[in-house]
Amino acid sequence: MPLTALEHYPTQEAARMRLAKLELGEPVVAVVEQADGTLAGGSLLESARALVKAGLAEDAVSVLAQSLSRRGAAWWACRVARLEPGGSLAPKELRALETAEAWVRQPEQLKAYAAQDAANVAGLASPAGCAALSAFLAGDSLAPPHLDPLPPLPHLAGMAAAGAVKLAAARRTPANPRQELLRLLDTGFAIASGTDTWEGD
Repeated sequence: MPLTALEHYPTQEAARMRLAKLELGEPVVAVVEQADGTLAGGSLLESARALVKAGLAEDAVSVLAQSLSRRGAAWWACRVARLEPGGSLAPKELRALETAEAWVRQPEQLKAYAAQDAANVAGLASPAGCAALSAFLAGDSLAPPHLDPLPPLPHLAGMAAAGAVKLAAARRTPANPRQELLRLLDTGFAIASGTDTWEGD
């Protein structure tokens, strides 16, 4: 199947411009950007893999989220929120997650607004709240329905999704979040490869 969950970058420069939005530290840039100006492995996806190998899991999360399409990034956040131990989410978190999943499966702007509302109620101290925010930021407009559309900047949905992943890892295994991050990164790479998809779920 086509890799519908991957963001399209027409040039290496376009991908590097997206990376610049993350304000990555020197050690990360040293791994990701090659001497000739190209990205490690030729793409953001492969750069994320290189960061995992370099032991920079948190930064790998940020880069992987930008390698995914906005819909794919929101789905990663949803999957992470669904992986909560025991699956016992608070009602407001469950509502946030369900609205995010609804947008991913049928990305209509009214569903994006519903995700925004649910994110505001749930707050951003939970993966589900971040997932709902990611879905809203992946929509067509930040402006209220009665105003002209205001498209969100393309990197914002990925940043919210990365927040969901990092928060989930810290919340579940505070003593050793890196191990959990690696597990959640596997989920993100599965979405990137097309083996974990919102279609038919």
